[in-house]
Amino acid sequence: MTSSINVVNAAEGTDTPVASQANSDDSTGGSGTAATTPTTKKDWGSQLVTKVQLLNADKKPQSSFNLYEDITAYWEFATPTGGVNEGDTMTFDVPKQLTITGDQKNVPVTELAGGNQIGTASLSKAKRQVTVVFNKYAANKSKNDTVTGSIYVGTRWDTTQVSQNTKVPIDWNVTGEAINDNDSTTSSTVNPDPGQPLDPKELIGKNGTFEDIHGNTIHWVVRVNYKGEKINDAIYKDTIGHDQALLNDAEHPITIYSATPDYTAGTLTEDKTDNKFSDLKATTDANGFTVNFGTLTQPAMIEYYTSITDTDNKLSSYANTGDLLSNKDEISNYTVNQAYTTLGSDARTSDQVTSIMGHKLWQVLPDTKLPDSVTINLIQNGNAATHYAQQTVTADSNWSYAFNNLPKYDSNGNAYKYTVQEVPIDGFVSVSDSTNYDITNISKSIRKDMKVKKVWVDNNNPNRPKQIFVNLYDDKHNNVSSIDPSIKQLTLDDSNNWSGIFKNVPVSPTGHWYYSGSIATADNKSSMPAEYFELQKDNSNGARTDITIYNKLATSLTVTKDWNDNNNKNRPTEVKVQLYANDNGEGDKPLGEPVTLNEANHWSHKFGAVLDEDPTKPADPTNKLPKYDDKNKEIKYSAKEVSVPTDYSEKDTIDADGTNETITNTLDNIDDKTTSFKATKVWADNDTVKNHPDVQVQLLANGVASGAPITLSDKTSWSHTWENLPESDDNGAIKYSVKEIKVAGYTSAITYNDSQTQATITNTPTTPAGDKTSLNVQKIWNDNNNKDNLRPDKVVVHLFADNKDTGKSVTLTADNSWKGSFTDLDKGPAYTVNEDSVNNYSTKITKNSDTDFTITNTHTPKTPVTPSDDKTHLNINKVWADNNNKDNLRPDKVVVHLFADNKDTGKSVILNANNKWRGSFTDLDKDKIYTISEDSVSNYSTNITKNSDTDFTITNTQTSKTPVTPTNDKTSLHVTKIWNDNNNEDNIRPNKVIVHLFKNGVAFGDAISLNSQNNWSYTWNNLDKNNNYTVQEDSVAGYTTSQITNSNNIVITNIHTSKTPANPGNPSNSNNSDNPPSNPFVPSTPDTNYDRLPQTGAQAINIAYTIIGFIILGLTSIFIFRRKNA
Repeated sequence: MTSSINVVNAAEGTDTPVASQANSDDSTGGSGTAATTPTTKKDWGSQLVTKVQLLNADKKPQSSFNLYEDITAYWEFATPTGGVNEGDTMTFDVPKQLTITGDQKNVPVTELAGGNQIGTASLSKAKRQVTVVFNKYAANKSKNDTVTGSIYVGTRWDTTQVSQNTKVPIDWNVTGEAINDNDSTTSSTVNPDPGQPLDPKELIGKNGTFEDIHGNTIHWVVRVNYKGEKINDAIYKDTIGHDQALLNDAEHPITIYSATPDYTAGTLTEDKTDNKFSDLKATTDANGFTVNFGTLTQPAMIEYYTSITDTDNKLSSYANTGDLLSNKDEISNYTVNQAYTTLGSDARTSDQVTSIMGHKLWQVLPDTKLPDSVTINLIQNGNAATHYAQQTVTADSNWSYAFNNLPKYDSNGNAYKYTVQEVPIDGFVSVSDSTNYDITNISKSIRKDMKVKKVWVDNNNPNRPKQIFVNLYDDKHNNVSSIDPSIKQLTLDDSNNWSGIFKNVPVSPTGHWYYSGSIATADNKSSMPAEYFELQKDNSNGARTDITIYNKLATSLTVTKDWNDNNNKNRPTEVKVQLYANDNGEGDKPLGEPVTLNEANHWSHKFGAVLDEDPTKPADPTNKLPKYDDKNKEIKYSAKEVSVPTDYSEKDTIDADGTNETITNTLDNIDDKTTSFKATKVWADNDTVKNHPDVQVQLLANGVASGAPITLSDKTSWSHTWENLPESDDNGAIKYSVKEIKVAGYTSAITYNDSQTQATITNTPTTPAGDKTSLNVQKIWNDNNNKDNLRPDKVVVHLFADNKDTGKSVTLTADNSWKGSFTDLDKGPAYTVNEDSVNNYSTKITKNSDTDFTITNTHTPKTPVTPSDDKTHLNINKVWADNNNKDNLRPDKVVVHLFADNKDTGKSVILNANNKWRGSFTDLDKDKIYTISEDSVSNYSTNITKNSDTDFTITNTQTSKTPVTPTNDKTSLHVTKIWNDNNNEDNIRPNKVIVHLFKNGVAFGDAISLNSQNNWSYTWNNLDKNNNYTVQEDSVAGYTTSQITNSNNIVITNIHTSKTPANPGNPSNSNNSDNPPSNPFVPSTPDTNYDRLPQTGAQAINIAYTIIGFIILGLTSIFIFRRKNA
């Protein structure tokens, strides 16, 4: 058999037929006939890309990067409606601003949700392109569901393309919706290399760079003892990471240098001309190398090289780890991950490594015998049953241990959590330090009792807690009960005189324990009340075996400086204030150090703010102020200036509860000349509006706010006068004015008298918002995703009022998502829209509501969409007419059902925001008539428009501002009217129809009217659930009626056969939005599985047709009889 296949060149976004030939001896009966089935493969270019971003090391979007900082270029994509085929590709560019070090091939690509592989990706350095090839899984799933995935390239700035301190555009060159995504990165700032100064306490530091043109060699530089301290028996050990080999040859030697630090600049420089360590040599082994410095008293640097062993499957980063030991004791551990230009999916960092270091510490008596060794288990993510690694630790290593080059992330990009655990040793209790990886062993033979007593210093405050819990902690916040379960929490209250004893407590690793109290509640998680603060007193001379916990009722004093000096420009820039305490009438005694008041702190300070304090520094006695002393006598607090400024007098005022004090400084011989200023409010609508809102007016002195705003109202007769205002200051006369705080619905105008001492504020109402409206327009393209590339860049939509052009228009483009609005429109006229003609497209305008229009442009592609002649598909697009979900009533999803020849196929699709409210039914037999139905949507009416045989639009229009949520014993019923009358071609459709609700066969409630104003739909809410509800429509002349019930959704279709058949060559293109187009989502003849109401109109018409038929038959018989006789 000879077969021919048309082969065409495939450009971006085009289809390429590829033949697949069956075996000649297959099940066709051995006839030898080969079957050839074309399978369409397509390069989608970048049109499926939905988001593009630049990410930082934590895989978070970032708007700026340092010149040499690691950057992750990130693409997200989603399959289109109808899906992709196996072998389809995507191709997109790596922005030229980013560097690429080499090629990557066949990297798995996974779904964003679920992690299933959906294809492979390759990176070409020469083309600067990423290519993704979809697999069979992606092809199958995408036919019904959207498949989403991502690709990332680990990279850095290309310093030949960008300069520091500049903002550069990122040239993604994508054609999909990504460039309009608000989260996409369209530009980024290139920051200078920060050259962060080195930590002066650093013991080990390291960095690496890729050397050769292929990036297969890494040059490593190690800093040792930048701190410059004396380290006895110093040994540096370097452990080489995964997929690397240590190089040690003439071109790649291991070199040890002495180094000179600059602690001011934070740098370290190799001593290449005067190298004090030129005689030192490194000892290599299978894991890396070792350098024995002996006694090290200055900084050193080590340079060495590694090569990448698997160049075909490069990692996202390469790591090495350094350890510094002194007298065999691990004193520092450092791991560095050097990023490589890599290709991957879902922006993960699973190739990075980390290391941990710890010590075994002993809390024992001097003559306690220690074991010869202990075993330390490394636990990953809390899996103690199966330890990740294990080490035996002895005194020979000074009981230190390190676990190097551990994987930092799992395959999903989640960081591993590592902990250490010791195999138990008889006679000891193990304590793990929560701040590092050290483990302390405490001898069980050292135990003592710990007393604790609670004292309340609150003058018997009736609101104090009735009970508290006390726990025992060490100074690193380890709870003793977690170390020794026999040590139980204490409960203190009136019944035990607020005291208790922790019995037989093991000695603390640091020599003593600390106590922490909390309120006794059901969950035992509440802290001490905010109005109390806690102090502890050791009654055992530092042994902390007898502790009193004082909970003191707190108070505070806020002191504020006020100046009465006409804004004297010679006023001091700061003053110092001293706090005093008067305890039990013994006189004012200074407390703590003076504080400074100035403009920066608004001339105010709060004593007793109970701020967190540095435990290494002496406590500030003014930070926590007890309201009572230890004898429950109230303490009076006050503040005074350390020295009163020259030419000023001081006056102190304290409020009644003693928590706020004002220190007023008045300038001596202040100018006595004062003036006044009056403001009056006038309402321009006083003759029509009797109740106006209160307004606030701010006085301004030389344009600067003076004092607080005042309120004008009916009670003030809409006027106010400021008295005793200074006429001048050191800069001359003061000009007073006012400013009104804006009043909604009004504009204000201010006029002044000639002497500038009075202001009149006139408020004039703006046009009430209730007299205005707006109109929204949305464009829908029905052209198979612009398959024939005929879609224009823009369309212009014009606004008409009462059928007259208003002169207003909006331009719809991809940049505004093909949406636009007309705003600030008078409410009276009837508004419609019209669109400039679009070549190669038909236009259909649908009025979803008085304020929402949808314009659908349809073009039938020249190239068939379906892969075979006997199959078809059906696309669905959801439109919401609800003012962008302003009332938050829109559901999370809707379900759409498919009907074939009036019968439910059992197939359905779910539309939601994730698939942009779009869905498809694919692989459908062509010889059937397909329609759709949607489950009822509460608070919305439904209108289904057939744009073509394969495209439907479902418009949901909000009908209620209040969510209607049926209770468990309530339900709702939704009815929708559909007209099947060739768009009212014979002009006989009525303006309304009447529908009755029946409950268990009996009429229930009032009849309702369906019309174009309510989109021919209505919903009954709050119906009792345990009843049978049906509906019946009054007869409509000229129409037959069918009814379909789907769950709580009833569709009544009125069918009228036009007198004049529609011309198939001239399809109707009416823009008349008052008469909704016929809706074919319901079959014209109902399935017998559904209830059907009596069709009284149809019955009468059928009887009339029968009588006419008998008359015609009789006349015909008479005519034949007469001819025979003739």
